[in-house]
Amino acid sequence: MGKIYMYSDLHQKPFSNSRNNERNAILDSPDDIRELLDKDKGGTQVMMMTSSQSMFEESDLSWLQQSDLPFFGDYPFETLKNIFRQGNSLKEAFFYGQKHYNNSNDDVVYIFARSDTFLMNPVDIPCSFNLGKTDIIIPRWQSWEGYNDRFAIAGPDAAKVYATKNEGNKQAIVARRIKNKKRQVMNAEKMLRDWLLENKLNVTEHEDERAWALLRLRADRSIAPGDLGAFKFKLVDSNMDKNLLQIEGYEDRL
Repeated sequence: MGKIYMYSDLHQKPFSNSRNNERNAILDSPDDIRELLDKDKGGTQVMMMTSSQSMFEESDLSWLQQSDLPFFGDYPFETLKNIFRQGNSLKEAFFYGQKHYNNSNDDVVYIFARSDTFLMNPVDIPCSFNLGKTDIIIPRWQSWEGYNDRFAIAGPDAAKVYATKNEGNKQAIVARRIKNKKRQVMNAEKMLRDWLLENKLNVTEHEDERAWALLRLRADRSIAPGDLGAFKFKLVDSNMDKNLLQIEGYEDRL
């Protein structure tokens, strides 16, 4: 039996992201998420922690500046902040799990899954004895010249590095300020790649997109338009709530 550790912001409000054309999407509350997860009949224990996003921004994100935006091409400032908000959620959930897990870390496999990613088929999870402490497996899909930051399977040491990627993100931005040179545009995937390699992790990119079939979901639960061409769709409507989406070869898994 596995355990799921989740993080949720206490103060929910309509979410907008101009870069992805998301406008005033209503996010699920912690109670909504708990109710959904409690319906699981597989015996998986779910534990959730909550805190205030505004407190995180005041204490840990005040250093970020509008002047950092040129490093990221077309990123709006809110998108740049979202990289760190997501990283904070990852860190909080991971260390919450560390605090409440009593067994040795040596026999644990960690699975990181972002809630805005739709996994279309089962993924084979390696046994702990087949996954080294510094091993991490990620999908090659949507890597953008870096490493995909939406899904990962990791050994214990690799998991701690992955969960603290905000340290690498901040390090990368501060270094760009100091050098103040025109260099290749940064993104979340490139910063993740640099952080994992800097910490000498053994990274494996899963080559088969069909084996790890992932789609990006937006805050209104619609599929990112750019992903609709990745698979052969029988598409009536891209809204996942309506169950009108069929993907050739995946109908039984939706």
